[in-house]
Amino acid sequence: MNSLYDDADLYDLVAPGNADMERFYVETAGGTGRRVLELGCGSGRFTVPLAASGADVTAIDISPTMLDRARQALADKGLSANLVELDMRDFDLDQQFDAILIAANSLLHLHSRNDFACALTAIRRHLAPGGVFAFDIFVPSAAMLSRAPDQRQPMGTFTHARLGPVTVEETIAYDPTTQISRADWYWSTETQKDFRHTRLDLRQIYPQELPLLLELGGLQLRDRFGGFDRIPMTRQSFRQVCLAVAATE
Repeated sequence: MNSLYDDADLYDLVAPGNADMERFYVETAGGTGRRVLELGCGSGRFTVPLAASGADVTAIDISPTMLDRARQALADKGLSANLVELDMRDFDLDQQFDAILIAANSLLHLHSRNDFACALTAIRRHLAPGGVFAFDIFVPSAAMLSRAPDQRQPMGTFTHARLGPVTVEETIAYDPTTQISRADWYWSTETQKDFRHTRLDLRQIYPQELPLLLELGGLQLRDRFGGFDRIPMTRQSFRQVCLAVAATE
């Protein structure tokens, strides 16, 4: 079984840049001179615009492959950031930040109550007074999570520089007792079906439980939007775009 994070080229195919997301996180981080910590930075698609905004960026990820790609992406733009290989569930950088960010569903890599308690406590410890913790996650989809486990759904076809058109199909198996969805992705080219199989296990976080999880780390939800344009969240919203702060005593 391959990891999605073992091949930066394939990862970037299914995680392309998103101007609205970038704008939201850059504006939230605050720009020049602000101390920003990005958790789960991946290949640097947010690290680069954050560094370009003038922020003092530290970015961590557990994957050395992703960090290598982020380092190259920064160098290509003549930018710099402090890149560190760490697990977001247990880190200590001995400094505080004005903004801490976890973009593009990366918070969902935390699966257990203990994972959330450890990660969120570390985040709270690293927040400077008045600092903000920003993240976005899916609203769980009943239709998606109720699919038959062997039912393949097309995710899309992407153009790879060397392989040409690459089609990705997905199956999802959901365990309601753990709230973890297991996604299996099957990658095919025009000449080789299923040349790669990757798995992605993500915790589903329902809107009403989110504030309770934040409390595990001494945080409280300040704002929650239904999109990166900061529209109100409604029952039709696809995302939870959130700003949290240190809980008041």
